[in-house]
Amino acid sequence: MSNISGPERPKVDGGFERDSREDILKQINKVPLFMTELPEEENDALAALQSLIYESPPEGNECFKIRKSQYQDVINFYTKVLETNCQDNKIIKACLTNRVAVNLELQNYCKVLTDCVKAIKLNPQNIKAFYCSAKALYALDKIDQALDCCEHGIEIEPNNLALQQLKETCIKQKEILDQKAKIKEERERKEREKKKALEKAIKMRNIKMETTPNTPISPHSVHLDTETQQLIWPVFFLYPEHKESDFIEAFNEGNTFLDHLEVIFEQPAPWDIEHKYTPNNIQIYYEYTLSTGNEEKQKLIRIGKNCILKEVLSHPKYVVKNGIPSFIILQQGKFQEEFLAKYKVN
Repeated sequence: MSNISGPERPKVDGGFERDSREDILKQINKVPLFMTELPEEENDALAALQSLIYESPPEGNECFKIRKSQYQDVINFYTKVLETNCQDNKIIKACLTNRVAVNLELQNYCKVLTDCVKAIKLNPQNIKAFYCSAKALYALDKIDQALDCCEHGIEIEPNNLALQQLKETCIKQKEILDQKAKIKEERERKEREKKKALEKAIKMRNIKMETTPNTPISPHSVHLDTETQQLIWPVFFLYPEHKESDFIEAFNEGNTFLDHLEVIFEQPAPWDIEHKYTPNNIQIYYEYTLSTGNEEKQKLIRIGKNCILKEVLSHPKYVVKNGIPSFIILQQGKFQEEFLAKYKVN
């Protein structure tokens, strides 16, 4: 701090040129939370901050607005007092405790807890610090720690009604959170069992799965019907001639391809202007990779329309990519011949 000539006076913004105890006390007494005697004139800030200390809401919206508008100024003042290296523990405890109260109203819970720790170190019997710590911890859903603070405070002051009420609130909230945690744990347990059963079913069928790196996760995935123990797959039918596709959200592994094709082509597709795509006039293929030495070739295998999905997925050459089986549907004709020529069909 710099020295100035003339009498030592507090700064207008609440700082101090020197940590004179008399000047500090005089300046503090001008702030409502530290007043040792009531002023003669009406003081709106005093009324507002009194309601803050006693945990009761201010009367009317106007008082609330006044209170809120002054919070940061009050916090700044307490902070400057603490920065003067004042050695008077009474002043330090008052600054900490009341800065806690304001920060609690502003929901600055981390700052509340930091100041409460300091206040309790200065005075292990500081009931207000225990109470504010409990309220901050409760707001952060740290209910066990909030209860601990309540119990420490009640040990010091067994008849403290505010702490007793807060403890009861914490106990009720703990019961709610414990119940939610129990429900979540049970749900996660069932999900683990469900996943394990699904993995077992896929392994038993010798189905090979492959995931391409950085591929977005599809919202649709295979699941195991717990009643029938059958796998239900999402499946793509691809129509390269028209660059179109159909997505079947639930293809039971026991169903045939014809079961779905008859439904899909019961009415002509909008893109099939000539109405050539019918269950009797189409063929189904799937693509696989043939590795020969250091070379890989894409090949096609034709499958029968009366095959069931389970048989195809279990075939040694079939690989389910990115969780969704896909099949190529071709209409017999010129395009089919040109398309198959690229693959040299088996």
